[in-house]
Amino acid sequence: MISNKVIHSETPLSRRKPVTVVVLTQNPELAIPSTFYEHYDLIFHSNYQTLSHLCRFKSIDAFFLDLNSLKDEGRTFLLQRSYHPTFATIPLFVTADHPEELEEVLQFSIDDFFAGDFNSQLFTFRLQKFLKYAETNAQGSREERNTFVELAFMAYYDGLTGLPNRQLFEERAHEKMLASSPRDSKFAILYLDLDGFKDINDTHNHKTGDWLLSQVGGRLRDCIKKTDTVARIGGDEFGILLNDIENRQIVEKISYRVLYHLGSPYYNRGQHLRINASIGISLFPEHGDSYEKLIHSADQAMYSAKKKGKGQFCFA
Repeated sequence: MISNKVIHSETPLSRRKPVTVVVLTQNPELAIPSTFYEHYDLIFHSNYQTLSHLCRFKSIDAFFLDLNSLKDEGRTFLLQRSYHPTFATIPLFVTADHPEELEEVLQFSIDDFFAGDFNSQLFTFRLQKFLKYAETNAQGSREERNTFVELAFMAYYDGLTGLPNRQLFEERAHEKMLASSPRDSKFAILYLDLDGFKDINDTHNHKTGDWLLSQVGGRLRDCIKKTDTVARIGGDEFGILLNDIENRQIVEKISYRVLYHLGSPYYNRGQHLRINASIGISLFPEHGDSYEKLIHSADQAMYSAKKKGKGQFCFA
């Protein structure tokens, strides 16, 4: 049973900054940077049941959920958040120490743009960046603030497919490389280019092409684990980041699965469409010790797959 105690930051009421962050945690020693206390009004809260009451009397700019200390209560919050008229409109940051806990976050359909290990410099950077933007826009109307949140989201996600974009894909690869030594952290990058997509655009129209891209994005998501990443790199090019790969056979199995799912027919308003993909694969650390080397190797391998007849994959 968690405590009902609500702890406010020591900042005097008259001096509080306009940005208010509710920190959902049971850990009174949560290592939040001191600069957060200086620049933001932090409210430490540990009881999900009384959170709605708090939001009725306080304008909340963001939630910070410490999933490490709030296990069952945290899951309850994640489960009900998307259906709550107030909670669903407030940006959420989730921190957890272990990958399996972050995987649970994804299972609750919480976008992991806001999730990560609090000790990660990248996660802290995103949080600080977002709160800085929120501070700048705190005096605006709710509509203006919601528009700003959408713009911050668009900086990392593709508007057509809803997938992470090139920037977020690169950041996740960098974060994976920094997480541990190459010996302990093996992953694969798959670089996909759709075969014959231009012909579909020319034969039908761009609206049909956009619909097809969104369908491809959905099928790619279905081919990977929730802890992996699929991104739209640009145009008809997609990237997949496969985490914790033990051997090439696993990558091959997933690549065959991707080719099979993408190659199945698409039906749109009586139209029967088919599309295939060429895939280039690079492995970390075997094919490079930087994102630039890995993505270049995967890109070159993708062109090799096209030269061999398309609709297949090649390793770097």
